[in-house]
Amino acid sequence: MARRFMAAAAVGAMLLVACGNDSKSSSTTAASGSAAPAATTAGVATTAAGATSAPADTTAGSTATSAATSDTTAPQAGLVGDKPATAGEGCGLNNGQKATGAPIKLGNVTTSIPGIDFSTGPAMMKGYFDCVNDNGGINGRPVQMLEENDNGKPEDAGAAAKKLIETDKVVAMVGGFSILDCPVNADYYTQQGYNVIVAGVPAECFSSPNIAAVNMGPGYSALGAAQIVVEKGAKNKIVTMTGKSPTSDYNDSLAGLYAKANGFQWEDLQPELPISDPNTIILDAVNKAGDGGAIVLNFTPPEGLKLLKAAEELNLIDKVIWGSSTPLNDNSVAAALGQAWAGKINVNAELSLLDDPRPEMELYRTVSAKYNPDAPLGSFQQMGFMIGRIIVKTLMDMPPADVDDPVKVNAAIKGIKNFDTHIVCKPWYFGGLPAGNVPNNYDYNVVPDGTDTMTLDKDCFKIAEVEPILTAVRKAEVDQGLNVG
Repeated sequence: MARRFMAAAAVGAMLLVACGNDSKSSSTTAASGSAAPAATTAGVATTAAGATSAPADTTAGSTATSAATSDTTAPQAGLVGDKPATAGEGCGLNNGQKATGAPIKLGNVTTSIPGIDFSTGPAMMKGYFDCVNDNGGINGRPVQMLEENDNGKPEDAGAAAKKLIETDKVVAMVGGFSILDCPVNADYYTQQGYNVIVAGVPAECFSSPNIAAVNMGPGYSALGAAQIVVEKGAKNKIVTMTGKSPTSDYNDSLAGLYAKANGFQWEDLQPELPISDPNTIILDAVNKAGDGGAIVLNFTPPEGLKLLKAAEELNLIDKVIWGSSTPLNDNSVAAALGQAWAGKINVNAELSLLDDPRPEMELYRTVSAKYNPDAPLGSFQQMGFMIGRIIVKTLMDMPPADVDDPVKVNAAIKGIKNFDTHIVCKPWYFGGLPAGNVPNNYDYNVVPDGTDTMTLDKDCFKIAEVEPILTAVRKAEVDQGLNVG
């Protein structure tokens, strides 16, 4: 189908706009997400054009207005808080004994090429599997992770999935971090009966019933940032900014719907990448936003920093209220911005604080130090660890005789719900919903502390419903009890 296929160049360009570098610091922060493109509206999800173009204004309606005026906090039942993690304590059986016997094979397709390298995510997942295998495995048996690189080529992505399923005989596809896997292979996975857990990058990772991501994309993340700048008093106009690419019209479209539904003027600016004249670009943006208006950035850290440092140089920081999608949630960004930006830019964060003291995050840090010691703490690694925790717990809860049967394993994956983890705001679930799956739809807001750390400014809040997928997702969450803990 057309919507399942994107040219590698188009998706790569989208990624460079929307996907942040992983954190290079192990000091305390809220993790940056991969900021993948999120789900399209239900009405346009069947075409490639629909996946990348702005949703129609008619989908915004009153839901965005009510979200802005009444519910950016999330006090209701269902937030994870300090609940015990569903996966329990430690790795695997947590018995200190080596797993033995035939391995249980799990596969993923990941992009690892110059400039687009997601390999740190699966590497952390493998580190967790190594810890599991050192502690009794899956009821005594080891886990084996088989990873294929799509090389940024659609034909390689398709061949990789077929090799893993048909030749290597993996029982599940989990932990792929790919720019191509979802659009190229979603239909194939459906045909093969595989329910796939990913760190989502393109839109099809969020609009395919048989794929569920642990993260969200730049559409929802920029929307969350727009909610915060409105809450903090922005006036009259919101200007969103993202780099020019074949998919850039979608990146800020949900923030635009939210702005207009709440009585704001909205303008989206799309400078060419890499940014060569940040002073001119940011001065133009601030002038267009007007005094007291808002600017929401949707860039990777290198490009975003160019604009923010230019704003500082031109004494523009206090002219507007600043927001950003997840990629700028990185300690290196806080350090580069320094005291001038303390508390001045609101960054949407999809995952918990890296120094979160709750047990699940403490286990992540401990496993990372022992089994993935060369990697920094960061969002991709958090995602890999979280996916590892989800699939290991799922397999351990199955009858031992069933874990080699892909049909039974993928039925178990589809049935995952109320998976409590301290890494995302609410319990995670797979869903298998007709319109697509967005199980991570509550976020944090963080701000730089003026030295070298992104700090929590607002705890978990609800991303506004400005398009049909998230509305359908939230209804299913209630009707099916998917994330009530």
